[in-house]
Amino acid sequence: MISKRIITVFVFVSYIFVSCSSNVEKKSTVIEPPVVKHHSNRVAAEWEPALGTIVVWPLDLPHKLIIELAKDAKLYTIVPNKEEIEIAKEWYIKWNIDLNNVEFIVSAQGLDSWWARDWGAFAVFDSLGVMRLADGQYKYSTPVTTIGCNDSLQFLFTEKDDISGAQKIVLTTDDDNTPLDIANYMGYERIDLPFTFTGGNVFMDGRGAALSTCVIKNENRYIGNSDEELVNDSKDFLGIEAYNFISNFEHSGIQHIDCYLKILDNNRLFVMQPPADHELYQIYEDIANNELTQLKNAQGEAYEIIRLSTARYKDDRLAAYSNSLIINKNIYVPLFGISQDSIALSQWKTAMPGYTVKGFYYDVFEEPKLHPRVLKRRVSGLGWKDGDALHCRTRAMWNPQMLYIAFAKQPTKSDNSITFEASIIDYSNSGLIRSEMKLMWREKGSSEWNTVQLEERDQVNYFVANIDYLGPNKKIEYYITAKTVAGKTQSAPMTAPIGFYTL
Repeated sequence: MISKRIITVFVFVSYIFVSCSSNVEKKSTVIEPPVVKHHSNRVAAEWEPALGTIVVWPLDLPHKLIIELAKDAKLYTIVPNKEEIEIAKEWYIKWNIDLNNVEFIVSAQGLDSWWARDWGAFAVFDSLGVMRLADGQYKYSTPVTTIGCNDSLQFLFTEKDDISGAQKIVLTTDDDNTPLDIANYMGYERIDLPFTFTGGNVFMDGRGAALSTCVIKNENRYIGNSDEELVNDSKDFLGIEAYNFISNFEHSGIQHIDCYLKILDNNRLFVMQPPADHELYQIYEDIANNELTQLKNAQGEAYEIIRLSTARYKDDRLAAYSNSLIINKNIYVPLFGISQDSIALSQWKTAMPGYTVKGFYYDVFEEPKLHPRVLKRRVSGLGWKDGDALHCRTRAMWNPQMLYIAFAKQPTKSDNSITFEASIIDYSNSGLIRSEMKLMWREKGSSEWNTVQLEERDQVNYFVANIDYLGPNKKIEYYITAKTVAGKTQSAPMTAPIGFYTL
């Protein structure tokens, strides 16, 4: 059998020659990954600096959310044709949206057009600091399955074959092509991944760790990729050194991890907790207590598990508060019209200090402009679902010139000192101002921050600071900050000094 690697090389070389022609097919503009391994590649985490948010028009989102997204950053609107651009502009103007904050990208839309999370691409930075879009295979509309990791897949959309008369799965070719249209519009190269990487079921921390439910293995087996190939390819193409898989959590559903938990930063997981009398309570608890507590990130560190309370909103369905979007210093949370909404917003604010947390209820029948298909397929007024809410229908457009800052590992203590290690990368290449690279720390209870200069180590983009060990039973609050020659300032966490880490 011809190996996948040989095929990849052939396609990549073919691209080099074909791209010189002006009469190329749409797919031939793809930058295929070369055969060399890219363990130094880094996939951006959701909370890293973004230019703005991707949404799809005609909408399946509340217009109040669209207004806020356009206020906070750029609004990248995917439209099916140029005529819809003019229609969208009319409505955006009615909603007092500044069109200077909006960009329109034309792309054919299929059955899954609204699920930008699932067909969307990930931002990948190589060792030279170049950002590309890594685009997974999205051949079929997102399948559903029962709770077992090896249970069969069922597909939501089928049609009768014209020749055989048998039912066949509807392909999502148009949606699978949309990341290419985005890449072409933005001027980014695209990595065509040889595996399924459905966005709603993949969380990454920006430091080489990924987290999915096990249905992603099943989806890859369906298109001919083994479990081993999924893990190895994600390492080769994306630099994923620790790919963690957890059990499915629904009796039947899409099993996407963003409807069960949210990764908040390198070491914290925000995990939903149903009422104790709910049929899924024990399933959720078993995963949280027996699986998540055993996981390690790429640096070998355990995760802190924080609980996000949820409740029933219709029949026995659970409000998907974890299905929220983090863009820069804002968090957008779906609301379900129940008393639990206010508790969820409060828990989000406690977990993410310094972030602006905003809630959005979505009543389909009160919206001024939605796609006709949305109204037809809704059986009730609520536009959010337990397995499909705000996070599913949005996606970041990451900043290719971001100033990336993260603690490379948790602080380590020796007899006399505590060592803090950080990764800092200036993707704008304007240069880091060494005197502005600082560790800020204080003992818990103090209002004054102490400053320690970060010192560069031999390892590229790697910095260290030390403080004296204060003794047992002391709590230290800390963050790091840096500045570039171009004037860009960034901190970790992003909301510092309001937000900070605690040791």
